[in-house]
Amino acid sequence: MWEYIIRGLIGLLLVTTAVQDFFTKKIKLWIIMLCALLICLCIPFCPALTIIDRLMGFIMGIGVVLLSKITKGKIGSGDGLVLCVTGLGLGFWGNLELFALALTIAAAFSAGLLILRIAGRKSSIPFIPFLLISYIILLIPVWA
Repeated sequence: MWEYIIRGLIGLLLVTTAVQDFFTKKIKLWIIMLCALLICLCIPFCPALTIIDRLMGFIMGIGVVLLSKITKGKIGSGDGLVLCVTGLGLGFWGNLELFALALTIAAAFSAGLLILRIAGRKSSIPFIPFLLISYIILLIPVWA
């Protein structure tokens, strides 16, 4: 049951932040912090993943935040913070799968925009909506 609560919190986080990212390209930090707190409260009751696995998922998000600093904001730090929270809920391998699928979908979408000349090389797109799409795709086997 607790695993479903964590997955629901991640889904709620991704929906909320995807809408914010899509319309304003900014994310409210308090939403991320609240979701992180609620997931942390659920973790002791959910032995499906080890604490080490969850911390490694969190560290993956920290890596994206560091990449944001290195690239001077070319990658949003909010994307990394959201990945920190999803890492707490999904663990390292689940978060890696989510991130890799989101990158693949975003790359395909970007290529389409470039081919159709809707956007240029310097254009930016919000990334969290792709995390949401990836999360939905990854949930499909759970429902079947």
